[in-house]
This record gives sequence, C-alpha cells and structure tokens, in this order.
Amino acid sequence: MIEKHQDDIVNYFKEGQTNAKAENMNGKIQRFLANNFGIRDRDFFMYRIAGYFA
Repeated sequence: MIEKHQDDIVNYFKEGQTNAKAENMNGKIQRFLANNFGIRDRDFFMYRIAGYFA
C-alpha cells in the first residue's frame, strides 16, 4: 500500500501539499452525476453543471 501512494506521501513532506482539493472535487462530481442521472437534454445538463460549480 505504501508503494502505491509513495509519490503522494513524499509530496506531502516535500511540498506540504495534499490532494484534498482534488478528492473534494471528485466527490462533488460523483454526487452531481448521481443526483442528475438521466438528464437527456445536453444543454440543460450543462446549465446544471454551471450552476452547481459556480
């Protein structure tokens, strides 16, 4: 497991940065897609994305 995440661990100690912002955005995208499953109109879907992430 450590070998798999070695780059992230080293980056944290080297730069003091985590990937928390990326994980947060990924969670938001997954929740958005789950809540808006089945929208057929592409324009309306893009409208919802713009409103959600604004």
